[in-house]
Amino acid sequence: MSEDTRRDTGIRLPRLDVQSTGIFGAAILIFVVFGVLNSNFLTFSNLRDVAISASINAIIGIGLTFVIITGGIDLSVGSIASFVGVVAASLMVYLEWPPVLVLVLAIVLGLLCGVLNGVLITKLRLPPFIATLGTMSVFQGAAYVVTNGIPVYNIPKSFSIMLSSYISGIPVVVIIVLVLGVLAWALLRRTLFGQNVIAVGGSEETAWLSGIRVDLVKIGVYALSGGLAALAGLVLIARIDAAQTSGGSPYLLTAIAAAVIGGANLMGGEGRISGTIVGALILGALTNGLVLLNVPSFYEQIVTGTVVILAVALDQGAKEWSMLRRASQRPDPDSVEPETPPGERREAEVT
Repeated sequence: MSEDTRRDTGIRLPRLDVQSTGIFGAAILIFVVFGVLNSNFLTFSNLRDVAISASINAIIGIGLTFVIITGGIDLSVGSIASFVGVVAASLMVYLEWPPVLVLVLAIVLGLLCGVLNGVLITKLRLPPFIATLGTMSVFQGAAYVVTNGIPVYNIPKSFSIMLSSYISGIPVVVIIVLVLGVLAWALLRRTLFGQNVIAVGGSEETAWLSGIRVDLVKIGVYALSGGLAALAGLVLIARIDAAQTSGGSPYLLTAIAAAVIGGANLMGGEGRISGTIVGALILGALTNGLVLLNVPSFYEQIVTGTVVILAVALDQGAKEWSMLRRASQRPDPDSVEPETPPGERREAEVT
């Protein structure tokens, strides 16, 4: 069917979003390549390991996606995960607090850490990079103070089972990520808060003139980021049955990478929850695949950095291509026939 026919019949074909489909295509390609290189990669047990290893990056990355959409950044998420993890472990091991109560209090603590970040950014007008860089050091130092730099072992089995067990062969943490993904997508795309987040990322001044309480929106997204970072810290200690004072630090850059690979624009205004989760899966697949291929672990950082650069480059290329296509489809003003003046049109109708 030609373009003219589609226009005449009123049929509108769905637009192909190169930016959103590209990340899924890249993920499929990576899985296929590693499956060809190593037959063990695509087995159920190994794919389950990939999903588990990607879970922490996905949880932190979801919160970071909201922050990045507003044009901010949160460098403290890894330290929040470490701090909340050692606090939760200490309460359960040394004070014997119930795991469920500790879980709730730990997430609240993460939310408060995020609120602190939001207040520093909105009330003291600190740049997000500087504010969260400072709190990153504060939270990391607090983690060392809580335990004197000593890891906390003997995590209660009931707590570990709660976050690291399996339901019909599916890891609980994977179910948590899927539920969080759906809820985060609904929050971003189907609520007034999500619309305000996107508006703030597009233009703070315009959002403010539209009556949006920009400061509250920013505090909200940083609180969400802190709460999810705390949850990631709890998942981490449940996985390794111990709380280390710097256990969450390595996940800062990889979580940001997952969000960026998934299409989050560091300039603000754009981000996808599904893309962030797929980005985390890509990083998990790369790590797992390189291990199966007996590639030294320090090459992982090189590969991760290269993937981030390629993802951003392809994302920018897709945007420029879309802009060029829109520009090429605009009518040429020189080729448009001048409109007949009203007086002449009336004379023509009379004759």
